[in-house]
Amino acid sequence: MNQSTNNIEDLNPMIKKNMLQKVGLSIINLHVIISRKLDQYLTWKPHEVERYGRTFLVSGNLEYFFFWRYKSWERNTYRIFDTFIDKHHSYIDIGAFIGSTVLYGAQISKKTYALEPDPIAFRALKKNVELNTDFKERIEIYRQCINDFTGEVRFGNMGCGGDTMSGLRFADSKTSWTVDGITFDDFIKDHHITDCNFVKMDIEGGEVTVLPTMKQYLQDHKPVLYLSMHPPFFEHAIEDTKKIVAILDIYKNIYDDDGSKIDVQDMLSVNKLKKFYAIVATDNDWKVEKD
Repeated sequence: MNQSTNNIEDLNPMIKKNMLQKVGLSIINLHVIISRKLDQYLTWKPHEVERYGRTFLVSGNLEYFFFWRYKSWERNTYRIFDTFIDKHHSYIDIGAFIGSTVLYGAQISKKTYALEPDPIAFRALKKNVELNTDFKERIEIYRQCINDFTGEVRFGNMGCGGDTMSGLRFADSKTSWTVDGITFDDFIKDHHITDCNFVKMDIEGGEVTVLPTMKQYLQDHKPVLYLSMHPPFFEHAIEDTKKIVAILDIYKNIYDDDGSKIDVQDMLSVNKLKKFYAIVATDNDWKVEKD
């Protein structure tokens, strides 16, 4: 371990949530509640979103109005997609939310498989996909949760649902649902996927549960893995991160999402254990072109 972490006993913000975090969550929930009420009575036209030379249509509801106008959101993600996804292969989007990555990646890939268990986010995802007639046939969406077993599972959200904070880790939250869970291997087999070269996973701490079950597939096929890490949501930040590090060791290169190469053991540093971040695991060399 690069830095001492013996003094880190619990980094879980669901337990140690300060007042500022509570106020912030309350404001977000209030915005969602008001927006959904207004969306019931107002009719919005779809609008076009432009991201780094690619465009797609999205529903014009008030709830996600500011989300789509935050143009710098996912900037590194889109650059990663442009670098590693291609027309000859399919990609799998685990934690598709309302389609911000799906609608971009589908314009690059041969086929896109998108999973989103949150029923509110899934409805928005489905509407957004249907609007894009030019490439919607290349997108398959599933209201399923990749899990360590196939079968029904509880899935929750810290707020009102439909946002980016849904996951297996929040199953005991007030807002929760029973959803169809499926192992990654079963998902691959059920849909006869043989050409996947890129997997994006952003599941709010659920990576600790899911990633170990994918180890054999990752080792055999070596798809580029774009993984969002959420150590503050882990039950045991250090030990859970070690499990992920052991799996990532099968790849030759680990990069931050800005293209800087890192030592996989750096993920066990105090700095990394306290925050959310994303990494790219690949056997390829990634040379980032400066803006």
